[in-house]
Amino acid sequence: MRLAVLYGILAALIWAGQPVVSKFGYHAGLTAVDQTFLRYATSGLLLLPYVVRRCGRDAFGLGWGRAAVLMLAAGPLYSLVLIGGVAWAPAAHSSLIYPALTPIFGALLMKWLVGRSEHIPLPGLALLVGGVVIVGFANVLGHNTQSLPHAWRGDVLFVLAALIWAVYLLLVRRWKADPFAVVGIVQMSAVIYVAPYLALKGFAVFHTDWRQLILQALYLGVGVSIGAVTLINLAVRELGAKASMFTALVPPFGVGLAVFLLGEPATPLVMLGTAAIGAGLAWSLIAKVRGIAPSVASASTSPE
Repeated sequence: MRLAVLYGILAALIWAGQPVVSKFGYHAGLTAVDQTFLRYATSGLLLLPYVVRRCGRDAFGLGWGRAAVLMLAAGPLYSLVLIGGVAWAPAAHSSLIYPALTPIFGALLMKWLVGRSEHIPLPGLALLVGGVVIVGFANVLGHNTQSLPHAWRGDVLFVLAALIWAVYLLLVRRWKADPFAVVGIVQMSAVIYVAPYLALKGFAVFHTDWRQLILQALYLGVGVSIGAVTLINLAVRELGAKASMFTALVPPFGVGLAVFLLGEPATPLVMLGTAAIGAGLAWSLIAKVRGIAPSVASASTSPE
């Protein structure tokens, strides 16, 4: 039990650190295209034996059509959008907007496309939406305008990333895909991305500071793509649906890391938005586990 809790906390911490590490990459001259290459070149190489052994002729039992859709939804395109947002907006915004909107988009997709409702309690929904509005309001008031005058562009990309991830979660759930098979499928997109990247950009990326290359490769390629997924699956094995509640730790962890490691301002509005989104996620996830949510549909969320 204690180990399962530790696994969940570590997974949330890894997810929360992703935008911070991406911001470090930007400071070193690595674009979203470069960081995505380092991520998938590393994870793809490490998981290649698993993919070759398990893939088979039917793409882990899902079929190549569905596999292609999952690669599009959770592969390099998703990474480019999520990391791309950090180029414009504070890293803290990624840890707030993305986790808050993913369950809301999941709710709408479940209702509109599947015709089935799972519920978010109205207080949880109000806190999630309110937190995002507060973060947006902070931009309107001009916080960070000197260093990040176009933060709203990054925020839009975080919204898009949440929508893409909600689609991915819906498909994985509807197709009853094995979590580790899905990881293998997503890693197959590494070849699709890495080969064109090297053909178009060559090996110029390796002229970057070697410490940054190692950080990006290990954190994104090993920590996010493999470590966090493994940890949360271990937590789910012990705790069941309760493991989804570790998602509520991502906003406070992410904002804390952005403040202490990047020096991003801990303004009152950002802190208020963090508290609202964290509380909204916790409220919604607890209600989901207990099965007592009375109002708006939802789908579970786990950042990648």
